[in-house]
Amino acid sequence: MLKQLKLNWRPSVQEEIFLFTSLMLLTSYFLSWRIMDGMERSPWDLLFISEVSFVTFPLSLLLPLVFLTPFAVLDPRIRPWFAIVTVLTVHAALTVTAFYGRPTYGADLARFFALALLVLSANPALVKAGDFAMKRLNKRDAEVFTHWGTVLPGIQFAAQNFYQKLEDDIRAREWPGVELLRLHHTEAGLLSHKREYLRVIRQRQVVDICAATFGKDYFFTMREAEIQPRLTLTTVLIFLLTLFLVFSWMLNSFGLFTGGIAFGLLLIAGILLLFNVMRMGLTRLDGALMRMAVIGPIYETFFRRSTTYFQHDTRMVFLKIMDELMKEHVDEETSAKGVKLLPYFEHQPILDGLYKSSVRETARGETK
Repeated sequence: MLKQLKLNWRPSVQEEIFLFTSLMLLTSYFLSWRIMDGMERSPWDLLFISEVSFVTFPLSLLLPLVFLTPFAVLDPRIRPWFAIVTVLTVHAALTVTAFYGRPTYGADLARFFALALLVLSANPALVKAGDFAMKRLNKRDAEVFTHWGTVLPGIQFAAQNFYQKLEDDIRAREWPGVELLRLHHTEAGLLSHKREYLRVIRQRQVVDICAATFGKDYFFTMREAEIQPRLTLTTVLIFLLTLFLVFSWMLNSFGLFTGGIAFGLLLIAGILLLFNVMRMGLTRLDGALMRMAVIGPIYETFFRRSTTYFQHDTRMVFLKIMDELMKEHVDEETSAKGVKLLPYFEHQPILDGLYKSSVRETARGETK
């Protein structure tokens, strides 16, 4: 069972960096944080030297936390909370050890990796190479526009070739802010086999495309949806704690007066930028901000302007073109196999909420 779990877990880039950061934070626990009487002392050393309980308590609590934090990468539900507790404990340990001699490189490294760990612990809503966004769709946290598919009995296709042709066509159209991903969704649960999907993302619009076998048959499916931003408690806590850590780092590096002014100017500049992203025409930055794990929900809830007619129109145009493009490529693939009439099942919740059958009577390159 553990072997199967290991084979099925495929970390994203963010999870890999989180794992690396947590291991570096563990390493920093055994590096020098302070210099006392000409000798370098790590938290491990101070834990046995100090006889003051308010010093030994955060140091002793930090040790199991930094050992367990790397394992939090396996569960996105507990990862943010684990990171928050660990980072708060790191900050407490840095504060209580400030009474012992002069700071050294180890303390700076611990502060840096704690901040990075906190930011990386948040769960991305769209670009995670896993089942998180699919779960959001299943839990109806998204507005589903269309779900359709077609089944072809007794015919087989090469899914990789189909995905590649579709990706090439999308790239050739040069749609602004569009990203392409290959994801693996589980068939049933964590230990079940995975199917590869092609995901097309534009801001918060998500299109999931699947081409796969079902026994001796083959099917194509496509889901079009828009995942709504969710401002969760963990997001707010991570954002506020990140601001606090940056403020603390500036005070520690530049002093009370200079550090306070620098943090204030940085905060004002950030707020002005977030308020004026769309006004300055920074559409790529707008899309990138909306997809960020922590900044995205904060940006859309408090800073982003209301949707304009043009933004709404381009949203609907993107989804409509994707629908037609997918069907054209399915027609092209099936026409090569001699199939000209394709029965489709369609689900359009924004229209009637019912599945219905339709027939696409004209294959690509043909006329009625």
